[in-house]
Amino acid sequence: MKLSDIKKIAHSILENQNVENSFIEYKKSINFKDKILKTACAFANNYMNNEINFLFIGVEEVDNKENGEKAIPKRPISGIKESMIEGIENDLKSLLSNINPKINYHIIQDKIDNKYYLVVAIEQGSNGPYQTNERAEKDKEIKLKQGRYIRISRDTKLPNPTEEFELLKKFANFSFSSDLNNTATIDDLNYEYMKEYLVKTNAKQDIRNISKLDMAKSMGLVSENEYGSYRARNFAVLMFAETPNKFIPNAHVEIIREIVGTDKMEAKRFDGPVWLQVKQVNRYFEDNIMASYTIREADKIEHRIVYNYPLTAFEELATNAILHKEYDTPEYVGIYIYRDRISFVNHNRPLPPVTIEALNNNRSFDKRQYLNKELKDMFFSLNLIESYGSGIRRAKDALKNNGSPKLKFYPDNDVDNYTNAVMKINKEFLNIKNTTQETTKETTKETTKENENIVDKILTLMLENPKITAEQIANNLENISAEGIRYHIRNLKKLGKIRREGSTKSGKWIVKGRENE
Repeated sequence: MKLSDIKKIAHSILENQNVENSFIEYKKSINFKDKILKTACAFANNYMNNEINFLFIGVEEVDNKENGEKAIPKRPISGIKESMIEGIENDLKSLLSNINPKINYHIIQDKIDNKYYLVVAIEQGSNGPYQTNERAEKDKEIKLKQGRYIRISRDTKLPNPTEEFELLKKFANFSFSSDLNNTATIDDLNYEYMKEYLVKTNAKQDIRNISKLDMAKSMGLVSENEYGSYRARNFAVLMFAETPNKFIPNAHVEIIREIVGTDKMEAKRFDGPVWLQVKQVNRYFEDNIMASYTIREADKIEHRIVYNYPLTAFEELATNAILHKEYDTPEYVGIYIYRDRISFVNHNRPLPPVTIEALNNNRSFDKRQYLNKELKDMFFSLNLIESYGSGIRRAKDALKNNGSPKLKFYPDNDVDNYTNAVMKINKEFLNIKNTTQETTKETTKETTKENENIVDKILTLMLENPKITAEQIANNLENISAEGIRYHIRNLKKLGKIRREGSTKSGKWIVKGRENE
């Protein structure tokens, strides 16, 4: 990044009075040497994967009493006397020499409120992990415990064992999905699955018809060894081996379902290629778990449909669990279905900057990092994910539109190495389900009739406008959400009454027995 751009960003941070966070720190003077040093070390390690990090000198932090914000820059700033700037720059350089290996930083001088300040802009390096040395710990002016510091939110600290391991992997550029599998060769990849993938992603015809070896080479699935044979990469095994479990332990999904009225659980296992696992798991939910009731109120003509769990939310959370699994750990993705909730469990945490706290508080993640980059790109090509970093937003929106409780992520500590997304059942649906059997049967009959009417209207709208979206259909109908429309569209697809021609964004609907122009 150009120094002029860095300077503009730093100035803007002060102008906007941005709060301290994972890439911003304010210090009134250079006298806080221990805190400056450990923050600089943490910024260099860049655990949260920020583009650049800013450490301001000459800027005091205060709390905003009006809105309760913590650690904003006090304005006007305390500043630095012009005669002291050169000396402080030299002190900073000497202080930062206590970090090994040498970090990549710039010291920039600027002015605001008619006062000078310095900003240490620290860019991510590739030689880490970085740590403060023993000399800094012994120096009476510093007294900072030696270690590899990291920064999470406003907290600068020494990492716990899990965070330390992630830091080491980060600088080793380790990517399990890109590595060659220990035993799988090109012979273990299914040629038909590879061709099916190319068809579904609209690859050119000439690529679909080449030999298995040439196809695998063009897709980057294999690499030749010194003996002339071709080893498969781990992502290729996950995508195109008939049973990835043979080569990558526990590369499967298990749905563990509570048997109503007992204390027992039953399990269903899905262990084909991961992109098919996504489809099979979602279909299982649709066929066996998802249910709805039509709600009529005495004083209203309109009705509404309440789902136990919205389909979109389940799809997004199940796909996320499969996509973001750390496949070099011997644990399967577990989806646990209870009477009143569904729990999606991965035995690894998300990669920073995404955290459990952020998953609970935020809606989208534009800067999301991926453990399995190749899977991410292939899932996108297959329309299993719509856009990067937006799945959690869609899940939360679907739950809100259905009147369901908020999505909750665990654990609520920074030690346990797992991610658990808990989706609770819609309480109104649960109350209806607990009414008498007679009421349930009557409700089901009403639902069936109403569904037939909705389906007729959906087909009519598709004939009138083959490029119509689920959201647009919902806008044309009363008291049904886009989530409900997608549910009916999936059923119509399975019954063969409609099909989709072309991509998700630019394709069109074909209604069986009728032409679409």
